[in-house]
Amino acid sequence: MMPRPRWSLVGRVTALAAFLGVLSLAAQGLVLHFWMQPLADDAVLASAGQVRLVLNAMVSVRRDEREAMASHLSSDHVQISLQKPPDTPPADVGLSGFVERLQEQLGSEAQVLPAEGGEGGPPQTMIFLLPLDGQNWWMTLHGKPPARVVLRDTAVLWLLLLAAATLGGLVFGVRLIAQPISRMARAIAAQHGTLRPLEHDARASEELQTLTRAFNELAHAVELSNAAKQQLLAGVSHDLRTPLARLRLRAETQCEPELADALITDLYALERIVAQFLAYVQGDAGMRLGTTRPLDETVRQLVRQYAGASQTVSVVADAVEHQAPDLAIQRLLTNLIDNALAHGGSPVQVELTQRGSQAVLTVYDHGPGMTDEQFVRAQEPFVRLRQSPNEIGHCGLGLAIVAQIVRQLGAQLSLAPASNGRPFGISVSIPR
Repeated sequence: MMPRPRWSLVGRVTALAAFLGVLSLAAQGLVLHFWMQPLADDAVLASAGQVRLVLNAMVSVRRDEREAMASHLSSDHVQISLQKPPDTPPADVGLSGFVERLQEQLGSEAQVLPAEGGEGGPPQTMIFLLPLDGQNWWMTLHGKPPARVVLRDTAVLWLLLLAAATLGGLVFGVRLIAQPISRMARAIAAQHGTLRPLEHDARASEELQTLTRAFNELAHAVELSNAAKQQLLAGVSHDLRTPLARLRLRAETQCEPELADALITDLYALERIVAQFLAYVQGDAGMRLGTTRPLDETVRQLVRQYAGASQTVSVVADAVEHQAPDLAIQRLLTNLIDNALAHGGSPVQVELTQRGSQAVLTVYDHGPGMTDEQFVRAQEPFVRLRQSPNEIGHCGLGLAIVAQIVRQLGAQLSLAPASNGRPFGISVSIPR
């Protein structure tokens, strides 16, 4: 069994589209970062300028007039006082990049202490320690988020929306492109190993139309090859039937009984080989599967025929809910039982059980069995794994015919595990 691929074509292309989308988003974020840097520098200069204006105003008046000036300069957004604000952070608090650049700009003129703010961005509330003539004035600056923050948040939101739209479009587009390929794969898989031309879709892409034409040409070539093989085998098989019938008649009427019995045995073997040739040819041509009947009835009826011919064949059949074509089941089961009698060991037991939505038809024998590799080889035409004294009339087509019928029924052929003292069996899982 071939290993199942970890990624389908649709999955791989979708993953590639998603990776490119994420990479594009990262690149846009990097560009946004460098684009916002000049705005951050402008915000640093504006904040430093506002602090220097307050310092110049406070320095321009006498010491005893500074409280009046501080009261005059104070507003809803700016408070200047000798009292330390209650929410002042410690001096060793970690500073963001914006506050560090602002502190570098102010130098020793003032000390910046951020009270509230975003990570890496301008704080919404900043506290400045302004030393003037031995006095420590405190300036609290409140403000709306600067333009850089607003622009950054807006740009990030739009980038996320753009990335989502791009990824959605890529995923939808990739699946739309890959959908015809998936349909073609399902159509080929539904043929169950037989090559039939695919329906031509005029709306498909040029590549898919080329692939469809190439597949149909291959199917046509295989069909011609099979037709030539069928004509050869059918012609030989048909031409042999008349001489075989004459030989049987002469053996029965003109030979001594002992010689006649030996000749008739050989003639039976030849007739069986001819019948297998014809069955194999009919299977390649698409044999008539028969009338739909309850599967358990067909199995019981066929096993009764073997029992009537003094063959050690028994059946254990559950009442399954499956309907199946009787001719196909008869040919399939006949070849499995004949192979078990010829190559395996008596007695042979036929079991029919229900497993979920499938009916499992198994033929057990007491022979040496075969390995998985031998089982695969035995399904090829004219392959004989070993010689057996009971295989008169066998030419290596038994399991090949069974494999043909299994493909036409959409079933599955497998080796049955050993159980209940039965060392070997072949199972056919038939879908409902």
